Amino acid sequence: MDWGTMSNEENYCFDVAGYLHVPGVLIGDEVNALCQALDESGQTREMLGWPAPLQTPFRDLLVHSRLVWYLNQIIGYGFRLDQEPKLLCDSTCDVTAPLVGGSEPRDPARAYYFQNGRRYCQVVQAIWALADVKEGDGGFVMVPGTHKSNVETPEDVATGGDDVGLTFQPSLKTGDLLLVAGTILQGMRPWNGKGPQRLLSYPYVGRAALQSAGTGAKTKENPSPEWHQDISTEQSASLYRPDYQYSVPPPVVVTDGETVELDESREVFHPSIYKLDIDSGIDHKEFYFWELNGYLVLRGVMNEAWLEEANHAIDQFQDRIVVGEELSRGSKSLAGTGRPTLGGLLELPQPYCKSFRRMVSYPPVQHRLNWMGGSGARMSGPTVFCAVQGTSGHSLHDGGEPMYPPMGYQFQSGRSYAEAVTITWQLRDVLPGLGGFACVPGSHKAKYPLPPGVRSYDDHMGLVEQLVMKAGDVLFFADGALTHGTTAWKNPIPRRAVLIKYSSRSFHRSGGEMAQPWNRWSHHLIEGMTDAQLAVMRGTDRDARQHNVPRLEVKDGVVEVSYERGSALYSGDAPKGPVVDKIPRS
Repeated sequence: MDWGTMSNEENYCFDVAGYLHVPGVLIGDEVNALCQALDESGQTREMLGWPAPLQTPFRDLLVHSRLVWYLNQIIGYGFRLDQEPKLLCDSTCDVTAPLVGGSEPRDPARAYYFQNGRRYCQVVQAIWALADVKEGDGGFVMVPGTHKSNVETPEDVATGGDDVGLTFQPSLKTGDLLLVAGTILQGMRPWNGKGPQRLLSYPYVGRAALQSAGTGAKTKENPSPEWHQDISTEQSASLYRPDYQYSVPPPVVVTDGETVELDESREVFHPSIYKLDIDSGIDHKEFYFWELNGYLVLRGVMNEAWLEEANHAIDQFQDRIVVGEELSRGSKSLAGTGRPTLGGLLELPQPYCKSFRRMVSYPPVQHRLNWMGGSGARMSGPTVFCAVQGTSGHSLHDGGEPMYPPMGYQFQSGRSYAEAVTITWQLRDVLPGLGGFACVPGSHKAKYPLPPGVRSYDDHMGLVEQLVMKAGDVLFFADGALTHGTTAWKNPIPRRAVLIKYSSRSFHRSGGEMAQPWNRWSHHLIEGMTDAQLAVMRGTDRDARQHNVPRLEVKDGVVEVSYERGSALYSGDAPKGPVVDKIPRS
């Protein structure tokens, strides 16, 4: 059977979340054989070496055809088993230990790589469910998206002291396969299920990735030649041979530029020109959450008096609410009526504008804008979203792929560069399952296109999260980079959320009169120019990618001007035709 290649949905899920749930891979007879062997042996380790026929189902699982097909595409051809298979349960794992993993600090031998359409995940844990695992049962847990995290894991998240809602325990059915990236933050928690705890783990690695030493007699040897006795231990450390037990982990030579010293702890020594700035005014856990997910909720920003004032102001201008278009874009799950909004909040008469003007440069909010994208962010006018019961959702849109620099996200040298951040001030509670803002956490770093089922919410693969918030909370999200939208409003109490869009100092997203060449340049510089010449004399405007207008195209060696538009959004200053005759006379 030719299965072709992994679907975009599968690639997207593993890329964004760091895991892939493949249901029903094992049939009943395969599961029964594995469980029977476990019962008969009474052991939980060294399955591959059990006497025949007990070893057979575990050896078959080692190279299961469906597993091999996935690993060839996720790790790459030539993958290999790193350690013996292991039963993940309370008796074999420390369920009190902190979660381990995460991509910071980076471990190249375990890391997730993607470039030019190619993916190499150096470590993948294949977890087979030999019994059902229900929600809340405990056992294997992880923090999705952490295979690409750029911020070191806060201690509270690893220990579970305060995981800020990030820890996820997957639900599995008997016969399911769970593929987990090696750098996903993961671990075990106490088993609370009523049934047997039977998750079987096989860890696989890339062909060249140095990980664990084997268990054979040869691995216990030290192949260093006798002449190593004549040199220092530091010199000998630089000549170690990999894959032996004596060299896993490899020896560490600590340096200061003048001396060398062997560190017996063997903790990685990797000097850096950067160090954590504890005086930055940035909450570590907030920064971690933002960088990991692409959004952040700041709780309790508005007090009761402020909320009352803002809601009262909206009540006075109900007649100005405009019902816009239905935004579900053909989705069955999000279908409904048009979206009601109220704009012009900063221009409302006194005293009704006060509660909204207070939102501008509000210190706790402005500070987070600064570390999310840098100073110089500018805002658009606030708009109240006033969805009523039956209002459609907004189909999910945007994401890290395709790349769009004017509204993109990057992380470099300890700084977040979100070129567009949208803030939503919650004036009323947003309850679970009743509609509101929804997103795909981690999608601001996506390398694969958004699947249609996720866009429509009709088949979102469990990747979409509808955020639950309280009145007074403020939501930040990386607009343009994070895949986001809204689910249909089902609450009989209308939605009240003030949305404000911020653009970074680096890019324009709305145009303006300075887009026109006659406003940007002195008259004598552009007087008499052709339309093609004027096209490159324009000022900044919203970037419509390959559908920008005007744009220059070369046909048969001749430069032509095109005004043909695509489906992108355009500012009101983008011309629909030649502008030569529109230049004001001096």
